[in-house]
Amino acid sequence: MTTTTRSGTLLGRADLSLTNSARTFDYLDRGKDSWEQDRHVAGLMADASPDLVDQMALHREARETILEAVCGACAQVVVLGCGAPATYQPAHEYARVEWGSRARTIYVDHDLAVLAAVRAWWERPARIKGAEVRVLDWDLRDPDGLVGELGQLVDLSEPVGVVTTLVLDHLNDHEAGQLAKKLAARLTPGSRWGITHLDDVWGAADAYTAHARDQGADTQLVARAQPELRELLGHRTSWGWWEDLTPRHSGAQQPITDLVTLI
Repeated sequence: MTTTTRSGTLLGRADLSLTNSARTFDYLDRGKDSWEQDRHVAGLMADASPDLVDQMALHREARETILEAVCGACAQVVVLGCGAPATYQPAHEYARVEWGSRARTIYVDHDLAVLAAVRAWWERPARIKGAEVRVLDWDLRDPDGLVGELGQLVDLSEPVGVVTTLVLDHLNDHEAGQLAKKLAARLTPGSRWGITHLDDVWGAADAYTAHARDQGADTQLVARAQPELRELLGHRTSWGWWEDLTPRHSGAQQPITDLVTLI
């Protein structure tokens, strides 16, 4: 694998002084692995979009709903942009309960700190116990290379479950559309894609992206509503059967939570 296909969240993947998307969203998710600069930009985002804090609180339930749905449907699960390990139950544990020794879980990210943590906290302990868990260092903005690598790790003749929780928020329309198109072309019908996405947080997206650009960081946040997301991922692909899984909480803005089936 070449260095160019693994470009990082930060330019060069080495400048630890810059705001980092994984750490920022870990803080918004009540995690413990954030630094001062990440908490600063999270505050700017929350000020710009007051609904953001409520959406992140509801997202914890939405994420659990997605993991249960995808891992319950497919023995092979690929978590794209997995993020840092946190206190929630990871995908491979859901898969193990449902499928036992048949379960196979692939975690994909391109953040160096995330990769180190996932290998230490999830991959190594799971493999010691005999579970099939792998970690792939890859940038989702290179979907051609991604599907080629996945072909070495999972059986693409069988359905594959894909999970993206607060990940498509960091891809622009072209990048997200290409990812959907390339996955649809390689995965077999019956594969499932579980998606969570913040809903209409335009102020937070502008605040995060402007701060990242000022620092020279190679990252962004894109605001979308559910109809925009469905149109984007369904355009010229076979992702066609949508199911809205968003938990219902009156009086609060909902994160987008969808399960889509490849037909």
